[in-house]
Amino acid sequence: MRRHHANRQRIALLVAVLLAAMAAFVLSVSRPGPPASVGAARTDPIPATFTVVTLNLWHDHPHYSRQPERLEAALVTLHDLSPEVLCLQEAARTPVVENAAEALAVGLELAGGYARANGNYSLIRFEEGEAVLARGALSDIAALELRPRAGFFEHRLALWGAVQTEAGPVVVFSTHLTNKEGAINAAQIDSLVALVERQRHGLPAVVAGDFNAPEDAPQITALPVHWRDAFREAQPDAPGVTSLDSGRRIDYIFLVEGEDVRWEIRDAGTFGGSAISDHLGVWARVGLAAGE
Repeated sequence: MRRHHANRQRIALLVAVLLAAMAAFVLSVSRPGPPASVGAARTDPIPATFTVVTLNLWHDHPHYSRQPERLEAALVTLHDLSPEVLCLQEAARTPVVENAAEALAVGLELAGGYARANGNYSLIRFEEGEAVLARGALSDIAALELRPRAGFFEHRLALWGAVQTEAGPVVVFSTHLTNKEGAINAAQIDSLVALVERQRHGLPAVVAGDFNAPEDAPQITALPVHWRDAFREAQPDAPGVTSLDSGRRIDYIFLVEGEDVRWEIRDAGTFGGSAISDHLGVWARVGLAAGE
Protein backbone atom coordinates (compact mmCIF):
# COMPACT_ATOMS: atom_id res chain seq x y z
CA MET A 1 0.00 0.00 0.00
CA ARG A 2 2.78 2.39 0.87
CA ARG A 3 4.46 1.70 -2.46
CA HIS A 4 1.20 2.34 -4.38
CA HIS A 5 0.62 5.52 -2.40
CA ALA A 6 4.14 6.76 -3.19
CA ASN A 7 3.64 5.95 -6.87
CA ARG A 8 0.39 7.92 -6.94
CA GLN A 9 2.15 10.88 -5.32
CA ARG A 10 4.94 10.75 -7.90
CA ILE A 11 2.42 10.56 -10.74
CA ALA A 12 0.44 13.47 -9.30
CA LEU A 13 3.62 15.50 -8.95
CA LEU A 14 4.64 14.68 -12.54
CA VAL A 15 1.20 15.69 -13.84
CA ALA A 16 1.38 18.96 -11.89
CA VAL A 17 4.82 19.71 -13.31
CA LEU A 18 3.66 18.95 -16.86
CA LEU A 19 0.57 21.13 -16.45
CA ALA A 20 2.71 23.97 -15.10
CA ALA A 21 5.10 23.60 -18.03
CA MET A 22 2.20 23.65 -20.49
CA ALA A 23 0.75 26.74 -18.82
CA ALA A 24 4.14 28.49 -18.94
CA PHE A 25 4.46 27.59 -22.64
CA VAL A 26 0.99 28.94 -23.46
CA LEU A 27 1.66 32.16 -21.58
CA SER A 28 5.04 32.59 -23.26
CA VAL A 29 3.66 32.23 -26.78
CA SER A 30 0.93 34.80 -26.12
CA ARG A 31 2.93 37.52 -24.38
CA PRO A 32 4.40 40.70 -25.92
CA GLY A 33 8.16 41.02 -25.79
CA PRO A 34 10.46 43.92 -24.85
CA PRO A 35 11.80 46.25 -27.55
CA ALA A 36 14.90 45.03 -29.39
CA SER A 37 17.29 47.09 -31.48
CA VAL A 38 17.33 46.58 -35.25
CA GLY A 39 19.76 48.01 -37.77
CA ALA A 40 23.03 49.79 -37.00
CA ALA A 41 22.59 52.61 -34.48
CA ARG A 42 22.99 56.15 -35.84
CA THR A 43 23.87 59.40 -34.10
CA ASP A 44 23.10 62.00 -36.78
CA PRO A 45 19.83 63.99 -36.72
CA ILE A 46 17.36 63.89 -39.59
CA PRO A 47 16.39 67.10 -41.42
CA ALA A 48 13.61 69.35 -40.08
CA THR A 49 11.64 68.49 -43.24
CA PHE A 50 11.38 64.74 -43.73
CA THR A 51 9.32 61.88 -45.13
CA VAL A 52 7.47 59.56 -42.76
CA VAL A 53 5.96 56.27 -43.92
CA THR A 54 3.71 53.71 -42.28
CA LEU A 55 3.16 50.20 -43.65
CA ASN A 56 1.38 47.06 -42.46
CA LEU A 57 3.51 44.24 -43.89
CA TRP A 58 0.83 41.47 -43.56
CA HIS A 59 2.43 38.41 -42.00
CA ASP A 60 -0.31 36.03 -43.28
CA HIS A 61 0.27 33.47 -40.51
CA PRO A 62 0.41 30.47 -40.96
CA HIS A 63 0.60 30.55 -44.76
CA TYR A 64 3.20 33.33 -45.20
CA SER A 65 2.14 33.61 -48.84
CA ARG A 66 4.92 35.10 -50.99
CA GLN A 67 6.41 36.67 -47.87
CA PRO A 68 10.03 36.82 -49.12
CA GLU A 69 8.92 38.24 -52.48
CA ARG A 70 6.58 40.74 -50.82
CA LEU A 71 9.33 41.89 -48.46
CA GLU A 72 11.69 42.39 -51.39
CA ALA A 73 9.01 44.41 -53.22
CA ALA A 74 8.53 46.52 -50.07
CA LEU A 75 12.26 47.14 -49.90
CA VAL A 76 12.39 48.34 -53.53
CA THR A 77 9.38 50.66 -53.11
CA LEU A 78 10.58 52.04 -49.78
CA HIS A 79 14.01 52.66 -51.25
CA ASP A 80 12.35 54.91 -53.86
CA LEU A 81 10.35 56.75 -51.18
CA SER A 82 13.53 57.13 -49.06
CA PRO A 83 11.78 57.76 -45.72
CA GLU A 84 13.65 59.31 -42.82
CA VAL A 85 11.09 57.70 -40.48
CA LEU A 86 9.41 54.33 -41.06
CA CYS A 87 6.68 52.80 -38.89
CA LEU A 88 5.88 49.12 -39.42
CA GLN A 89 3.05 46.86 -38.30
CA GLU A 90 2.88 43.06 -38.63
CA ALA A 91 6.66 43.05 -38.95
CA ALA A 92 7.10 39.30 -38.63
CA ARG A 93 9.66 36.64 -37.88
CA THR A 94 8.67 33.41 -39.62
CA PRO A 95 10.20 30.21 -41.04
CA VAL A 96 10.64 31.98 -44.40
CA VAL A 97 11.61 35.51 -43.26
CA GLU A 98 13.74 35.50 -40.15
CA ASN A 99 13.23 39.17 -39.21
CA ALA A 100 11.33 41.57 -41.48
CA ALA A 101 12.10 44.68 -39.41
CA GLU A 102 15.83 43.91 -39.38
CA ALA A 103 15.84 43.18 -43.13
CA LEU A 104 14.23 46.54 -43.94
CA ALA A 105 16.45 48.41 -41.47
CA VAL A 106 19.59 46.98 -43.07
CA GLY A 107 18.36 47.34 -46.64
CA LEU A 108 17.29 50.97 -46.16
CA GLU A 109 20.18 51.95 -43.84
CA LEU A 110 17.76 52.76 -41.02
CA ALA A 111 17.94 51.92 -37.33
CA GLY A 112 15.49 51.69 -34.49
CA GLY A 113 13.47 49.25 -32.44
CA TYR A 114 11.05 46.35 -32.82
CA ALA A 115 8.72 44.85 -30.20
CA ARG A 116 6.88 41.54 -30.41
CA ALA A 117 3.10 41.81 -30.02
CA ASN A 118 2.01 38.22 -30.68
CA GLY A 119 3.67 34.83 -30.99
CA ASN A 120 7.21 33.90 -29.96
CA TYR A 121 9.75 33.04 -32.62
CA SER A 122 12.02 31.05 -30.31
CA LEU A 123 9.13 28.78 -29.26
CA ILE A 124 6.84 28.46 -32.27
CA ARG A 125 8.89 29.98 -35.12
CA PHE A 126 6.43 32.84 -35.54
CA GLU A 127 5.96 36.27 -34.06
CA GLU A 128 4.88 39.70 -35.26
CA GLY A 129 4.93 43.21 -33.91
CA GLU A 130 5.61 46.89 -34.43
CA ALA A 131 8.76 48.75 -35.42
CA VAL A 132 9.98 52.34 -35.55
CA LEU A 133 12.99 52.97 -37.80
CA ALA A 134 14.83 56.20 -38.60
CA ARG A 135 17.68 57.48 -40.74
CA GLY A 136 19.08 59.25 -37.68
CA ALA A 137 19.38 59.08 -33.92
CA LEU A 138 16.50 57.28 -32.21
CA SER A 139 16.47 56.94 -28.44
CA ASP A 140 14.30 56.04 -25.44
CA ILE A 141 12.54 53.20 -27.27
CA ALA A 142 9.68 51.69 -25.28
CA ALA A 143 6.46 49.74 -25.82
CA LEU A 144 3.16 49.27 -24.01
CA GLU A 145 0.20 46.99 -24.57
CA LEU A 146 -3.03 48.84 -25.27
CA ARG A 147 -6.14 47.97 -23.29
CA PRO A 148 -8.58 46.37 -23.30
CA ARG A 149 -7.62 43.13 -25.00
CA ALA A 150 -9.93 41.75 -27.65
CA GLY A 151 -8.97 38.18 -26.70
CA PHE A 152 -6.53 36.17 -24.60
CA PHE A 153 -4.15 35.52 -27.50
CA GLU A 154 -4.50 38.95 -29.13
CA HIS A 155 -2.19 41.75 -28.02
CA ARG A 156 -2.08 45.25 -29.47
CA LEU A 157 0.94 47.47 -28.88
CA ALA A 158 2.22 50.97 -29.27
CA LEU A 159 5.99 51.23 -29.75
CA TRP A 160 7.70 54.59 -29.58
CA GLY A 161 11.01 56.42 -29.52
CA ALA A 162 12.44 59.94 -29.78
CA VAL A 163 13.89 60.86 -33.18
CA GLN A 164 16.36 63.73 -33.25
CA THR A 165 15.71 66.27 -36.02
CA GLU A 166 17.55 69.47 -36.89
CA ALA A 167 14.57 71.31 -35.36
CA GLY A 168 14.54 69.26 -32.16
CA PRO A 169 13.19 65.90 -31.00
CA VAL A 170 10.01 64.27 -32.27
CA VAL A 171 8.39 61.32 -30.52
CA VAL A 172 7.33 58.66 -33.05
CA PHE A 173 4.70 56.02 -32.25
CA SER A 174 3.89 52.93 -34.33
CA THR A 175 0.71 51.07 -33.45
CA HIS A 176 -1.73 48.39 -34.61
CA LEU A 177 -5.23 48.32 -33.10
CA THR A 178 -7.75 45.50 -32.97
CA ASN A 179 -10.10 44.80 -35.86
CA LYS A 180 -12.64 43.38 -33.42
CA GLU A 181 -15.81 45.00 -32.03
CA GLY A 182 -15.97 48.78 -32.44
CA ALA A 183 -16.24 49.47 -28.72
CA ILE A 184 -12.99 47.62 -28.03
CA ASN A 185 -11.23 49.42 -30.87
CA ALA A 186 -12.52 52.76 -29.53
CA ALA A 187 -11.28 51.95 -26.03
CA GLN A 188 -7.85 51.05 -27.41
CA ILE A 189 -7.74 54.38 -29.25
CA ASP A 190 -8.56 56.14 -25.97
CA SER A 191 -5.71 54.19 -24.38
CA LEU A 192 -3.40 55.22 -27.22
CA VAL A 193 -4.31 58.91 -26.97
CA ALA A 194 -3.65 58.90 -23.22
CA LEU A 195 -0.31 57.14 -23.78
CA VAL A 196 0.81 59.61 -26.47
CA GLU A 197 -0.11 62.66 -24.41
CA ARG A 198 1.66 61.19 -21.39
CA GLN A 199 4.85 60.12 -23.14
CA ARG A 200 5.53 62.99 -25.56
CA HIS A 201 6.06 65.52 -22.73
CA GLY A 202 4.84 68.43 -24.85
CA LEU A 203 7.03 67.52 -27.83
CA PRO A 204 5.64 67.15 -31.35
CA ALA A 205 4.74 63.57 -32.18
CA VAL A 206 4.01 61.28 -35.11
CA VAL A 207 1.40 58.59 -34.43
CA ALA A 208 1.21 56.16 -37.34
CA GLY A 209 -0.17 52.74 -38.01
CA ASP A 210 -3.14 50.49 -38.67
CA PHE A 211 -6.05 51.82 -36.61
CA ASN A 212 -8.59 49.35 -38.06
CA ALA A 213 -11.21 52.12 -38.02
CA PRO A 214 -12.40 54.26 -40.97
CA GLU A 215 -12.10 58.02 -40.78
CA ASP A 216 -15.83 58.50 -40.18
CA ALA A 217 -15.82 56.18 -37.14
CA PRO A 218 -16.66 58.04 -33.92
CA GLN A 219 -13.33 57.12 -32.32
CA ILE A 220 -11.45 58.71 -35.23
CA THR A 221 -13.58 61.86 -35.50
CA ALA A 222 -13.24 62.30 -31.71
CA LEU A 223 -9.43 62.43 -31.78
CA PRO A 224 -8.00 65.61 -30.24
CA VAL A 225 -7.91 68.63 -32.56
CA HIS A 226 -4.13 68.85 -32.21
CA TRP A 227 -3.87 65.41 -33.84
CA ARG A 228 -3.69 66.31 -37.54
CA ASP A 229 -4.46 63.74 -40.24
CA ALA A 230 -1.54 64.26 -42.65
CA PHE A 231 -3.08 62.48 -45.64
CA ARG A 232 -6.49 64.12 -45.35
CA GLU A 233 -5.03 67.62 -45.00
CA ALA A 234 -2.82 67.10 -48.05
CA GLN A 235 -5.47 65.23 -50.07
CA PRO A 236 -8.89 66.54 -48.94
CA ASP A 237 -10.83 64.92 -51.80
CA ALA A 238 -8.91 61.67 -52.35
CA PRO A 239 -10.48 58.40 -51.14
CA GLY A 240 -7.19 57.26 -49.62
CA VAL A 241 -8.20 53.59 -49.33
CA THR A 242 -5.54 51.55 -47.53
CA SER A 243 -7.22 48.18 -46.81
CA LEU A 244 -7.34 46.08 -49.97
CA ASP A 245 -9.72 43.65 -48.25
CA SER A 246 -12.34 46.10 -47.00
CA GLY A 247 -11.83 49.05 -49.34
CA ARG A 248 -11.59 51.41 -46.35
CA ARG A 249 -9.03 53.94 -45.18
CA ILE A 250 -7.79 52.53 -41.88
CA ASP A 251 -4.06 53.37 -41.91
CA TYR A 252 -3.04 56.84 -40.81
CA ILE A 253 -0.21 59.23 -40.08
CA PHE A 254 -1.30 61.65 -37.36
CA LEU A 255 0.88 64.66 -36.55
CA VAL A 256 0.52 65.85 -32.96
CA GLU A 257 1.34 69.52 -32.44
CA GLY A 258 4.04 70.39 -29.91
CA GLU A 259 3.99 73.18 -27.36
CA ASP A 260 6.67 75.26 -29.10
CA VAL A 261 6.67 73.92 -32.67
CA ARG A 262 4.05 73.25 -35.30
CA TRP A 263 3.78 70.87 -38.22
CA GLU A 264 3.80 71.90 -41.86
CA ILE A 265 2.31 69.26 -44.20
CA ARG A 266 3.88 69.45 -47.65
CA ASP A 267 2.30 66.42 -49.34
CA ALA A 268 1.01 62.90 -48.65
CA GLY A 269 -0.19 59.83 -50.48
CA THR A 270 -0.50 56.06 -50.53
CA PHE A 271 1.71 53.46 -52.17
CA GLY A 272 2.13 49.76 -52.80
CA GLY A 273 -0.41 47.09 -53.59
CA SER A 274 -0.92 43.34 -53.43
CA ALA A 275 2.69 42.74 -54.48
CA ILE A 276 3.65 44.04 -51.00
CA SER A 277 0.74 43.56 -48.60
CA ASP A 278 -3.02 43.47 -48.15
CA HIS A 279 -2.65 47.14 -47.10
CA LEU A 280 -1.44 50.17 -48.99
CA GLY A 281 1.19 52.13 -47.15
CA VAL A 282 0.87 55.83 -46.35
CA TRP A 283 3.59 58.47 -46.73
CA ALA A 284 3.73 62.14 -45.78
CA ARG A 285 6.26 64.86 -46.40
CA VAL A 286 6.24 67.06 -43.30
CA GLY A 287 8.28 69.80 -41.68
CA LEU A 288 8.73 71.43 -38.29
CA ALA A 289 8.54 75.18 -37.75
CA ALA A 290 8.53 77.43 -34.70
CA GLY A 291 5.10 77.78 -33.13
CA GLU A 292 3.12 80.97 -33.52
